[in-house]
Amino acid sequence: MLTFAKARAIAEAWVAVVTDGTAEVVREPTVVKPYGWVFFYQSTEFVRDPSNFSAQLVGNGPLLVDRVNGEVRVFGTSSPLSKQLLEYERTLPQARLLVRVEEPKW
Repeated sequence: MLTFAKARAIAEAWVAVVTDGTAEVVREPTVVKPYGWVFFYQSTEFVRDPSNFSAQLVGNGPLLVDRVNGEVRVFGTSSPLSKQLLEYERTLPQARLLVRVEEPKW
């Protein structure tokens, strides 16, 4: 099983590759689930200067890093994340939903 630190490193590497190094994982609002962590990301320029709205990414859905195998699953932006997570949870064995959750330590 992955630790939060390893999952965060996977998320950061994924974001760096997909955005060609122009975006970063944001600390808030990481979602903690029994089966993994949901990370959000935004352009580095916007993170450093939130008043620069033109630098903000749009359409960048959050990503889940699975705590068992490190698999990355990208969610869309067309429906609420809560709905997408419920749909994803229906595909998991019940035992995966009962794993004890650790709070992230950045």
